[in-house]
Amino acid sequence: MQVITPLFNLADFPENTRALTPCTLQGETVGAFFLAPRRAITDVYARVMRALPAGRVLLLYIDGLGYSLYERACPASLPFIRRTFACTAARTAYPPLTQPCMASMLTGVWPDAHGVLSRRDHRPRVPSLMAVPGAMLIEADSELLALEQPPVLTLAQAGESVDAAVLREALKAVRTDAPLVIVHFHGLDDMEHDVGDDAARLRGKLLELDDAVRALCAGFHGTAILCADHGAHRDGASAGHGRFDCRDMFVPYGEAVL
Repeated sequence: MQVITPLFNLADFPENTRALTPCTLQGETVGAFFLAPRRAITDVYARVMRALPAGRVLLLYIDGLGYSLYERACPASLPFIRRTFACTAARTAYPPLTQPCMASMLTGVWPDAHGVLSRRDHRPRVPSLMAVPGAMLIEADSELLALEQPPVLTLAQAGESVDAAVLREALKAVRTDAPLVIVHFHGLDDMEHDVGDDAARLRGKLLELDDAVRALCAGFHGTAILCADHGAHRDGASAGHGRFDCRDMFVPYGEAVL
C-alpha cells in the first residue's frame, strides 16, 4: 500500500501503524496518508458558506497546481500568491482528476458521496456552491460539470492564452455584485501535460497566473480563497495525474481578507 505525506511517498512503511489515515473509494483502500491531513479541498465548500453572510467571496481555482510544485515554485514564480495567501497543504480527492476533485471542492464531500468518479461523470448528486443565488463560475471553453447554474465560458482571442481569456471575463465578474465568483484557470494543467512538472519550465505560466490572481484581488473586497484540484507527477517528458502519489494528492490552500 502506498503511503504519502504532502511532499514524500514513503516506501516500506508498516501498514499497521496508528498514524495512517486510509484513503478509500467505493469501499476499496487505495492508499494511506501518514498522519491525518489538517486540510482538505472539501473544506472549501464549508469555508465559502461560512464567509458569505459577512460579504462577498472570490474562489481562485488553479487547475494542476500541486503542493509540491507550489513549494518548488515559491517565492520566485508565485510571489503575490505566496505573500498574500501563505498556503498550506490540503489533501485532494481520489482519483486526482479534474472532475472528481472539482466536484469535491464545490460540494464539500468526497466522490463516493457526490458520485463524480471519473472524467466521464459530470453531474454531482448533491448541491454545490453554484446553488448560491447569483454565484458565477468563470471557465475556459467547456463546461466540466453540470451544476445548478451554467458557467461563463470564454474563448481565447488571437494571441491570448486560455488563462488570459478567463481573466478577462473574471475581471468583469468581480466588478459585479455577485456574492460568489469562482475563477477556474486551466492553463497550467494543459502545459504540464506537454512539458512536465519542472518549476523552471513552467515559470512563465506560473508568473502569468500570479499576475492574474494579483489583478483579481486588487479589484475585489471580501474573502478570497485559493486552492487547486490536483497536482501532477513526471511521466517521461510530460506529466500526468490520477495516481495515489503525493505530487497528485496534495494541493495548496490559502485564504485572505481583501
